[in-house]
Amino acid sequence: MGRFDELFSLSGRTALVTGGNSGIGFALAKALGMQGAELILVARRKDELAAAVAALGAEGIIATACSADISTPAGLDGVADFVKQHEMKVDIVVSSAGVNLRQPFAEVTPESFDLHIAVNLRAPFRLTQLFAPAMAERGWGRIINIASLQSSRAFPNSAPYGAAKGGVIQLTRPGL
Repeated sequence: MGRFDELFSLSGRTALVTGGNSGIGFALAKALGMQGAELILVARRKDELAAAVAALGAEGIIATACSADISTPAGLDGVADFVKQHEMKVDIVVSSAGVNLRQPFAEVTPESFDLHIAVNLRAPFRLTQLFAPAMAERGWGRIINIASLQSSRAFPNSAPYGAAKGGVIQLTRPGL
């Protein structure tokens, strides 16, 4: 088990982590795995995903790879299908995948804007829709959405990212 055994255990729990192949997503997946959670890592890049699963496995953490493009509704539904096909139950959803193309405002295309919204805001929303009802039925679950300092503070060349991450704050507010 992990470093915080005296505080909590996640043994018997399964955590689905988008962007779990690198960065903040990988660090969060590792922390959850160290506390006993089994992991489902979701990312597009199959090679990096396989490497992340192997790295976690080398530390005794059970992780499964789910390659999906969460920027599309079909990709998000594919994640739910993967979970169902593998007869898994998701107790924790961590939406950590993100995209920030850092373009000057005048150069942001409608397609670029849509991509930011799809990955950074629609994906956490849809994953909550897909997995929270079963969590509620079981009486236990956690939704962890990763926002950004840019949720409340403007940065140059990041308008779509900041707008999407601001939406994540609203989406994640208690009482919704």
